[in-house]
Amino acid sequence: MSSTAIYPAHPENILKGLGKLWTSLGQEESHQGKPTVMRACAMTLIVATDEPDCGFLASQIISELMREHPSRGIVLAIDKSAENSLEARVLAQCWKPFGKAQQICCEQIEILSSPDYWPNVGPTLVGLTVADLPVMFWCRHKGALNVAATEDQNAGLEVILDLSSKVIIDTEGDDPASAFALISRLRREGRNLADLEWARLTFWREAFAQIFDNSARTNRFSDFHTIEILHAGDKLTPSAAYAAGWFASVGKAKISIKGTKGFGPGLHSIRMISDNETITFERTGTECARLSSTNGRSRSYSYSQPALYSLLHQELSILGADRAFNVAFSRAGEFVR
Repeated sequence: MSSTAIYPAHPENILKGLGKLWTSLGQEESHQGKPTVMRACAMTLIVATDEPDCGFLASQIISELMREHPSRGIVLAIDKSAENSLEARVLAQCWKPFGKAQQICCEQIEILSSPDYWPNVGPTLVGLTVADLPVMFWCRHKGALNVAATEDQNAGLEVILDLSSKVIIDTEGDDPASAFALISRLRREGRNLADLEWARLTFWREAFAQIFDNSARTNRFSDFHTIEILHAGDKLTPSAAYAAGWFASVGKAKISIKGTKGFGPGLHSIRMISDNETITFERTGTECARLSSTNGRSRSYSYSQPALYSLLHQELSILGADRAFNVAFSRAGEFVR
């Protein structure tokens, strides 16, 4: 990984820095008699964060994602400690596929902005996105997403939203009413939106989908008249609301949501009840879950909280609108209200 610092962080300076970086990489390879560097890019991936680590976690995750989703990664960190209004550095993330001598490299731009300059980042980012490729925006700027966001925070957010083909947020731990109000507003504005909390449901959704995808099953999904969803803690969680919305979007069963003492955050169990069978999928420990049926069948699963890398990999694999999410969200709002 090679890097160079850039100040002032104007787009033309950053692009010149990228050009010098690629030239340097090519010269290093040439001097060592190795194959040339392959430059890979399928999208622009922007992350905006106001976390105290100055974008360190976001940078690490982007570098991991690049192997599956080659991109120009841009990490925009908002921090009071920024010495200048806007400063940047450029670096290359390189790796060699197994059994290959040629390096594959993606470019990454890390920008540190003072809070006062956040509303003015638009011109810089406009000049840095890759032409004719999707722009994916992972927003970790909780201040700008908050209902109490200032006018300046909203202004900075709107600029990046307008650039984006897809917007990814994470409502884990948020109040469902406030979170869903934000998502509804963004959807009304025509944003293509994704929520990592929805992606966390993949583990649960896949288990039930596999049950009813079996053509030999005689007890069909429509035969189940009641679905009980239990989540950890007393307060309704976005994940429980999404689960209820998903079931409501594909059936007419009566759905109830309750809190319980669980083994971790999020969902604890889902129970489907029919006249002839009850199916229960529940966490049985901090690292395990069990799917069982009153017909005598059962299966144990290893369970762990999915990493941010895995969740983002799911969402970056869907460039267009996620119909399943959109339908489930529309129904999930009924349970939040």
